[in-house]
Amino acid sequence: MVTKEKESIKKKVYPRHTEKIMKGNYAAAEAAKLCRTGFIPAYPITPQTTIVEQLSDMTARGEMDAGYINMDSEHSVFAAAMGAALGGERVFTATAGQGLFYAHEVLHAIAHFRLPMVVCNVGRPSIPWNIWSDQSDSLSQRDTGWVQLYGESSQEVLDTIIMSYILAEKLDIPVMVVLDAFYQSHTSENVWIPDQDLVDEFLPAKKRKGNEIDGESPKSYGGLVPPEHYGKFNYSFWKAINKVEDLVTEIGQEFEDKFGRSYGPVETVNIGPETKMVFVTVSSITSTVRGVIKKYPEIGLIKLRLVKPFPKKSFLKAIEPLNDDVKLIVTERNFMGDNEGALMQELKRALYGERNLKMYDFYVGLGGKDIPPVTIEKVIHRARTNPKDVNWIGF
Repeated sequence: MVTKEKESIKKKVYPRHTEKIMKGNYAAAEAAKLCRTGFIPAYPITPQTTIVEQLSDMTARGEMDAGYINMDSEHSVFAAAMGAALGGERVFTATAGQGLFYAHEVLHAIAHFRLPMVVCNVGRPSIPWNIWSDQSDSLSQRDTGWVQLYGESSQEVLDTIIMSYILAEKLDIPVMVVLDAFYQSHTSENVWIPDQDLVDEFLPAKKRKGNEIDGESPKSYGGLVPPEHYGKFNYSFWKAINKVEDLVTEIGQEFEDKFGRSYGPVETVNIGPETKMVFVTVSSITSTVRGVIKKYPEIGLIKLRLVKPFPKKSFLKAIEPLNDDVKLIVTERNFMGDNEGALMQELKRALYGERNLKMYDFYVGLGGKDIPPVTIEKVIHRARTNPKDVNWIGF
């Protein structure tokens, strides 16, 4: 039975929103519609297919004023996205696993052409053949120049896509929003859908900057750049990418003011001078860790939302209250063909010369292997008793 008090609380949580139950993939598609995306190139690949299917239905029903085109491969999808962005359109698409790997060449081009767009990647690995949850696909693209943001819930995925268009269009850098296959993409959750006019107030129509394709004023794109000029393009990109972390913070604060939900580059739980151990997590594993550590007041959590570029300032601020004997437990749902996972590599780089904390790498849940609370308990036990520099749990 719902009491009047609970009804009152529920009504005033998020005004100008409608609460719906939907899967993460549908939340991503809903976000693309709310952002008034103008062009959607598409190619199906499990487990993201229902995103582009939903967008196809929305476009066919006239709910979206967008161009929707089926391509013959993911390489073509991203090539078409690049062309549309050069023409000034607000672009969205989705991919996963082999699709993202296949588009690798074009990812570099989109980033270094400084083309703003948002892409949703539903994380899965490559070989051995596997369609379940893993972050090896997106994390292997760290050096392409794309911003990478990871969502813990369907609500966070929807909200992050909306915020990502602000980020991309202010800096002229593409953004990849990543969600876990099946745990998020195909699981139904309660999601607050903002009204269209609320999103329009936050995210205005895309403005032309004068560097778009224009038949009346022809321009050349992608010409050969000699050595004396090549570095200038990279220097400009470097300056922009170094604004990402602060801008993610700023946009998150503006989003909270408008929508009532708070987001930053990182999120902390139970971080203080009494904390003995801290989990560093990305995406859906965070929810399991949250539940387990409720009975361990000495264990904290730092969730990374922004992974690329790595949010060094935010992470250093998050660990300020910690003593030097704390243990950082880095959870990896990826395998990069190296001794350490991608997150440990990023953390070592960020903390070098800053804090000398003990860090232990834990491979868990690769290829979609479930990570129930008992697995987190095993990680805690190993970390307390006999942690190695790199640890494999449940394999």
